[in-house]
Amino acid sequence: MDDWQWRAWVGHPAGGKLGAAFLVTATRLLTCAHTVHERDEAHVGFPGLREGLPARVVWRGGWRREGDTGDVAVLELDEPVPYAPARLAAPDDLHERTAAGRTFGVCGFPRRHDQNERHAAVTTSPYRGMRQEWWELKTGAGEWLEEGFSGSAVYDTSTGEVIGMVTNAELRHGDRAELGWMLPVTSLRAHWEELDDLLPLRWTTPGARRELRELLDGVRFTEPLGADLERAVGRPPLGEFRSAWASVRHVAEGFAEDRLARYVAALGRHLPEARRQRLSGWSARHLPGAAAGAGAPPRPEPASVIVRLERVTFDNAFDVTVHTWIDGAEGPSSPTVRVPERRVRAAVEAGVSALAPALFGHAWMIEFAVPESWLGKPFEQWYVDPRNKIPMRRYPVVVRDVERLRPDSIRRDQAHHRWKLLNARGRSDPHPIPCDEPRKGSDFQDWLEAHVDFCVLVYGSRPVKSRLTAALNNGIPVMLWTRTPCDAPSHGDCRGHRVLDELTAAVGDKHPGDLPQVALALRKEALVAPKDKPHCGRDLTLLWDDPSRLPDPPLAMEV
Repeated sequence: MDDWQWRAWVGHPAGGKLGAAFLVTATRLLTCAHTVHERDEAHVGFPGLREGLPARVVWRGGWRREGDTGDVAVLELDEPVPYAPARLAAPDDLHERTAAGRTFGVCGFPRRHDQNERHAAVTTSPYRGMRQEWWELKTGAGEWLEEGFSGSAVYDTSTGEVIGMVTNAELRHGDRAELGWMLPVTSLRAHWEELDDLLPLRWTTPGARRELRELLDGVRFTEPLGADLERAVGRPPLGEFRSAWASVRHVAEGFAEDRLARYVAALGRHLPEARRQRLSGWSARHLPGAAAGAGAPPRPEPASVIVRLERVTFDNAFDVTVHTWIDGAEGPSSPTVRVPERRVRAAVEAGVSALAPALFGHAWMIEFAVPESWLGKPFEQWYVDPRNKIPMRRYPVVVRDVERLRPDSIRRDQAHHRWKLLNARGRSDPHPIPCDEPRKGSDFQDWLEAHVDFCVLVYGSRPVKSRLTAALNNGIPVMLWTRTPCDAPSHGDCRGHRVLDELTAAVGDKHPGDLPQVALALRKEALVAPKDKPHCGRDLTLLWDDPSRLPDPPLAMEV
């Protein structure tokens, strides 16, 4: 907690307040571009501390008139002030911070005779966004926004952490407003990239990030660079990037470090020789293993048929789409078909059979991205060749949570963090969940949330719904279980414990990328094992959810 000394006003050099600002370094403040429009100089005051300090406008965004994006400006003081700058919230924490109607504070400087600041409580949410730029603000009962709040930080009143900046309000009721808009830190950083030097990001060190950002300053994001990004991460970007730095940040914050190393190496080919050498030196110092792996081919990525099933909200029907994933990018896919539940299997088998030839010659697998309630279906028993009744178990078969394929899914974001950790670790290190697991309901949820390093769970019996939901909500990317329940009256030496021990040992030191093949081998062993004895490969389900293998959603599923 701080003393809120970073809150400031912005005014004319000749006197009078125009709006608000907040301190982000000892000499720099953020405010709105419209507050200092057509001005190169301003005065800044810290209420009750120092007033009327001269400041220069050293950077402004693309805002020129009402409705424009980029309503951001940076002011620089002539001398540093002895106040702690505002602490900024991590961009990937915003969804969680704004959940459940949590309130935030804002502080403005309206034109009043007393010249004092005014405060208001507001709520906001990423789901109240507009044009991928602003989030809507709603004031509390009996509170309002008015002229003079532009440039105010939107901050957590319990921690002081800033999540955004007020830009404008819908003035009614005598120049007062109950509705306004802010730029979240995700938009602020998109416009003023130097803000990334100050954000609490989770990749590399602040000094290393700043060095890389400065090295890439002024480098545009081009179509050839977009093609390199797609090859590095396995899918095309969802939108355009404002700069090369923005694209690097996207890879660093959403994919494993080896993808970042691959992309940075490709980016170097687009730079002049001097910058290319500096970038190579940066990679050698800050991306462990990048230099050693530069000459070696990257770990091969398996090709796939990816079956996507989305439940329709009426008629007990499903939208079925079959994609292919080849050489780290989306290949041919089938049109989406809507079928009743009883015809899902036939539609899937027909779609897989039609697209399978595109993968011949590759090492390939079959991925089922399905609703949570379908994760335990025996998909390996379905047919890859219905005419000749050849089962899919001839190939590795895995399941995925279809919700994680949606770009706006919190589950997907959670899975990204754990998958990145799992790949960096390079081995599965599973955590066994026995069939008599004592934790129930919310206790299991809390246990997973507290252990962010848990990435692979192995169950001794089919997980009950509450445990499966808790694991998916916490982003667990890999889970294994046999679908046969353990119904032993005593669990000292039950079937579930024996299967759990075998399955844990089978995957313990394996690289996560090898687990589909491990599951394939276990299923084959189970085919010739005595039927009257349990085997960990019999009725085996493997949830293997690499978030980077993300084919574009069909148009029918985007809404």
